Amino acid sequence: MRYIKSLGLLLLLFSQMTFAKNTLEDFFNSKDYQQVKISPNGKYFSITFQDETQVKLVILDRKTKKVLSSYGFGEYQKIANVIWVNDERFIMSVKKTVGYLDTKGGSPYFIASNFDGSNRRELLASQTSFYNILSILPDDKENILVTKQHYADDFAVKVHKVNVYNGRSSYQADQPKEDVFGMVADVSGQPRIAFSYVEKEEHEMGKGELNMFYKKTPNSDWETFNLGILNYNPGDNLSIIGMNKSGNLAYFTNDSTTKNIAVFSFNLETNELKKLIEDADVDISTPIYGFSGEVVGVTYDPNYPAYHYFSDAGDNDVLKRLSDSFHAYRLRFTSHAKEQKLSVFEVSSDKSPTEFYLYDITSKKASFVASMNEKINKKELATVEPFKISARDGVVLHGYITIPNNKKEPYSAVVMLHGGPHGVRDFWGFNAEAQYLASIGYAVLQVNFRGSGGYGSSFLKSGYKNWGTKMQDDVTDATHWAIKQKIIDKNNICIYGGSYGGYAALMGAVREPNLYKCAIGYVGVYSIPEMFSSGDIPTRDSGVKFLNTVHGMDVEDQKSRSPAYNVDKIKAKLFIAHGSDDIRVPMEQYEALTSALDRINYPYESMVRNEGHGYHKPKNRTDFYNAMTKFLDENLK
Repeated sequence: MRYIKSLGLLLLLFSQMTFAKNTLEDFFNSKDYQQVKISPNGKYFSITFQDETQVKLVILDRKTKKVLSSYGFGEYQKIANVIWVNDERFIMSVKKTVGYLDTKGGSPYFIASNFDGSNRRELLASQTSFYNILSILPDDKENILVTKQHYADDFAVKVHKVNVYNGRSSYQADQPKEDVFGMVADVSGQPRIAFSYVEKEEHEMGKGELNMFYKKTPNSDWETFNLGILNYNPGDNLSIIGMNKSGNLAYFTNDSTTKNIAVFSFNLETNELKKLIEDADVDISTPIYGFSGEVVGVTYDPNYPAYHYFSDAGDNDVLKRLSDSFHAYRLRFTSHAKEQKLSVFEVSSDKSPTEFYLYDITSKKASFVASMNEKINKKELATVEPFKISARDGVVLHGYITIPNNKKEPYSAVVMLHGGPHGVRDFWGFNAEAQYLASIGYAVLQVNFRGSGGYGSSFLKSGYKNWGTKMQDDVTDATHWAIKQKIIDKNNICIYGGSYGGYAALMGAVREPNLYKCAIGYVGVYSIPEMFSSGDIPTRDSGVKFLNTVHGMDVEDQKSRSPAYNVDKIKAKLFIAHGSDDIRVPMEQYEALTSALDRINYPYESMVRNEGHGYHKPKNRTDFYNAMTKFLDENLK
């Protein structure tokens, strides 16, 4: 079903095979690589890797593999990205992330250094201001262009040029007269597109006033973009994903005239608008970048990863040929040493964690650099297959099922639910939790229930005020589909998830007491009313508006859709795990559920660790998954 075309490439992919049986630690406590990039001169690799609660960085000599410098910033500090500015100097973005499922973390700060560790300095600190790197200015080896948003300016964007050696900053006045809150530069580093968004109290969530501005050429005056040519209405999706190499085309995503998010080009000089690609099932929004940072195409996920290139001329041919070589694999270029004709790309599949390769464009050869999880024996991994079904009311649902090796259908199963939930979705590919559960004999069912992202705005918004009702019915319908297909054993199913997934796991036990033998809630929400008074969401006006939109203001209705208020309906065995330092889903949620269970003397297993939103520390993760394994083995045959 899935294959790699040769195209004459000498690919060493998937050759790092071992034959040992995978262990729990292999899946969850690896100290392997997160990101690999090559320096512009092709001499160095920057490699980030997980170590306990940190993500650290090393700079390697590409040819000798000698470590030239290393970086780490303390507990829960994560080096999220590395940007090479010139042949010798790079910038690290660092942010605090407390909790494995904390996808937002703190605001990043930026550290600059030479490849050998010399002249390290904090370049940009997000304290009273927020920074974003707009361009590395390819023709200026000492400066970068950044946007600065300061509280005293109501966080309006101001463009500054910053010297990467001494940190000196100078304001760049060339921007629209109106305050803007986002900016896009062309590949040469010239600001060309800006937008403003104002959402007042009376506006519905996401339906504020949007304006967009553009410059026909780098030396032109700013003009207002006519949103009418898109048939744009407040609340429609509109996002700029980049520009072409020539600087005359802007690419953006929009759904004003399409069911799902589609990709358009806009000619800044002629005002010509053209729809480039849309898909009947899924949103298209992820750009593919060329050697100079230009957008050359997009990727999307109807089932397996798919690629669309706007043109296969010139350098794009290299990228397209490699994408074609990895049919049904996920491939992304991370960096290029253009003059040396060297590129680093990453590739992954359901049965392979992300691996990084150096590609020689001249010889058309790829050589292995590193693996995100080098301990994993890929021959032991399970196959992940997409599925597409209709819910009870006809809504189309997509999902994935991971099939354990060396077992016969029907399988004992774990229904595993993603967090978020709004805007988040599951994808085909390597999933450590699903693969671990399959390795100990369980099929894993994942479904993108309504409210999930990636399937159009209407599908996402259909989850509003439907926590515990239609969203939960989607999970139930997918479970019954798998039973009817004789994939999973109707008498041996457990439901599990983290964050929103923890909510849905317990709500599944409430709504379907005879379907699930056990339920596992991990850092989950268990009381919707409690969401309005604890955690970090209600501390912001936008958070309160989000809660009102997603849940409504009827407290009795909120209670009817909360596991903590419906524990008397539960028959399943329960395992509840939480982090005592969780800010996103605080301990009040755990206490709401466990107090309710204690009042009716309903038994449950629990685990509370001194962690945030999901366990980061290897010992805690090991303890959690060992406890989960024991719990599953005791409750499923």
